[in-house]
Amino acid sequence: MPKEREKVKCKTELEFITEVADDCVANLKDKDREHLIHNPYAIDYHFSYCLYIRNHYIHNRDFSDVDFGTEPDDLSSEIIRMIFAKLIPEYDFDNQFIENLFDDKRFIQLRQEYRAIYGDYPVAMVEEYEEGISFEPALFMSEISSSNNVDIDKEIEVSKKNHEKSCAHIEKLLKKLGLHFFLGDGFFARGIDRNLIRVKK
Repeated sequence: MPKEREKVKCKTELEFITEVADDCVANLKDKDREHLIHNPYAIDYHFSYCLYIRNHYIHNRDFSDVDFGTEPDDLSSEIIRMIFAKLIPEYDFDNQFIENLFDDKRFIQLRQEYRAIYGDYPVAMVEEYEEGISFEPALFMSEISSSNNVDIDKEIEVSKKNHEKSCAHIEKLLKKLGLHFFLGDGFFARGIDRNLIRVKK
């Protein structure tokens, strides 16, 4: 007889994401914790840690009583981001600038190189740039999908503007961060690829 699936009692998506992330963090081994902090690039975990999350926290649960979206890939993606937020001081969950920044492989690589040279991650720089940008108010995807009174076209336009603003701000941060590796004679410290700090046109 199949095992009865545990009912999800969380009232909101955020509550569920937080509950699972808390449990994941509590059970992390030290080496896995360090790896996540060193490489907080969400897509890298889709078929590894996020697969574990989907199998242990989503596929075996009963979501019949909840009012939020329960697509496993979407939930596991949000959960891994919440885990990053609990492990990394400057990772502000549901901040579009932070999400876009940590989804940029160039930043992940420069962040790792910065720590290798200076002994710590560029926390202050990230926080400085995060404070220097503001966005138009926008609904979360779960709010859009669960409501019948949303102007979809308006939300798409706001999201597009916010994304473009975020990306432009990220290019400025990457350029500043990249200057930490540039040596006076025109070579790059530790053999860093010039393309990592090349600003997009």
